[in-house]
Amino acid sequence: MLNALLSIPFLLCIFLFSAETGLALTTEKLDLVLFDRLGQDRADFSDPQTDKEPNNMRRWLAVIYAQTGLHPLWVTKDGHGEKAEILFSVLKDSEMDGLIPEEYNVQRLTSLWNGKTAEELIELDTQLTLSFLMYAHDAQNGRVHSGRSEAVLKNSDKAPQFDGLTLVKAALLAPDLKQFLAALLPSHKYYRNLRAALQRYRNLAAAGSWPLVKPGKTIHPGEEDARIPTIWQRLRIEGFIQSEAPKTPVYDEMLVQAINQFQLHHGLNKDGVIGKATITAMNISVEQKIKKIILNLDRWRSEPHDLGKKYVLVNVAGFTLEGISNDTVILEMGVIVGTQQHETPLFTDQIQYIDLNPYWNIPPSIARNEMLGELIKNPYYLNSNHIRLFSDRTSEAREINSLSINWKQVSPKKMGQFKLRQDPGKWNALGAIKFVFPNSYNVYMHDTPAQSLFQHSKRDFSHGCIRLSNPLQLAEFLLDGSEAEWPTARIKETITTGKRTIIRLPSLIPVHITYQTAKSDQNGVTSFYTDIYDRDQQLEQILFKE
Repeated sequence: MLNALLSIPFLLCIFLFSAETGLALTTEKLDLVLFDRLGQDRADFSDPQTDKEPNNMRRWLAVIYAQTGLHPLWVTKDGHGEKAEILFSVLKDSEMDGLIPEEYNVQRLTSLWNGKTAEELIELDTQLTLSFLMYAHDAQNGRVHSGRSEAVLKNSDKAPQFDGLTLVKAALLAPDLKQFLAALLPSHKYYRNLRAALQRYRNLAAAGSWPLVKPGKTIHPGEEDARIPTIWQRLRIEGFIQSEAPKTPVYDEMLVQAINQFQLHHGLNKDGVIGKATITAMNISVEQKIKKIILNLDRWRSEPHDLGKKYVLVNVAGFTLEGISNDTVILEMGVIVGTQQHETPLFTDQIQYIDLNPYWNIPPSIARNEMLGELIKNPYYLNSNHIRLFSDRTSEAREINSLSINWKQVSPKKMGQFKLRQDPGKWNALGAIKFVFPNSYNVYMHDTPAQSLFQHSKRDFSHGCIRLSNPLQLAEFLLDGSEAEWPTARIKETITTGKRTIIRLPSLIPVHITYQTAKSDQNGVTSFYTDIYDRDQQLEQILFKE
């Protein structure tokens, strides 16, 4: 493909070269040097459409220049143009988004910036194009998907396709290049707030960070402890308390309120007691928090940039669900997510319907690994839990009396072939409401009879599905605008009947299941959550491996 694209009559190039020998720099001379440079390097610029690493930015250069007429894109015979200046400025400021300017050849671009010769200007032009491609890719897709990384994260989608040629053409035609480059990044509130938090924590680091709190005995409200002034100063620096520390080392009510807020925003039990876990969280350095913010900014760049006008967002790491409408949080609740052995997958889908009084079709893995053992110990287990047994998992399966089977002779493989279905009712593991967004993971959101589990700050108890602390509120949020047909009173009444009922949403609502270990709100308060699936460590090895 490249050889065909570069098949400009070579005699014309020779003529242009001869005409300009010994004369001032001209547009034709720049074109010739560009052609010569690409001709020398064509072996390094294979067609990206057939390359084994489709996101390797360097592979696009020759094709892009050939498709745009084999002329410089950012410079003229008089030097760099306005668009070059805008691009260079954005590349230098990319650290504001947690990106690394050095990865976009900023140092080399600086050394070439005031070049005068054709060779220097063409190298500047090609370096700017390469840097644009790398930056555009990372802004749109995240550095974790970069061709510069060979790692693949668990539950991560395949590296997205990247159309560098279209992006270059659009950038060159854009009336406002700065606005065009800004639009490559996510614009939603979660990204904006976290980006602001990055600068805030960098300012804290530049000012000297915060003091360490010495370990020691647990401090309860009202007690005296020599560490209280240090704790007060530590919380004041991060913004959890505003006034200066008092002269007495008493753990007073004002500090208790600050500790409660600190615990709330660090995924700890909000008990106002300064114990080992709270002190450990206070001693996390500002540099570590900066790194966590950068990791999560990159996560957002690898997620869909347009979350929708109305959507549901689940933060698995934070055990929370939010209902968002027009960039405003309308609904917030706690959730229960999967254990490390049964991780909740991360993906985006659309909620299609609400299932009132749902059946629970028990997954074969749970039947094999959990229920078979219970049946061997107690043959009445299915009956006492309102679970019906069917011969297989097809629609034509016949129902079987579970007491007619000698469960001690049933193998795990055979157990997985049965269909087990729990009837609707207060005993049902899905509770009274289920929210369905069909997906390959067979994951959904649902009510739960085990409401006591929401008292825990760390709530990874499920097999992968998402249990809701207040499913009725989510139903109200999704059906907002359809109150005439499905008011809350009718939903409650339908639930009391015990009859399974499907409510199809008037419009599909996006649901984004994410993993945010750092999150900031519009007031500048940043929350840091436990990395329950050890994903930060995996991501850190990719983004900070150098």
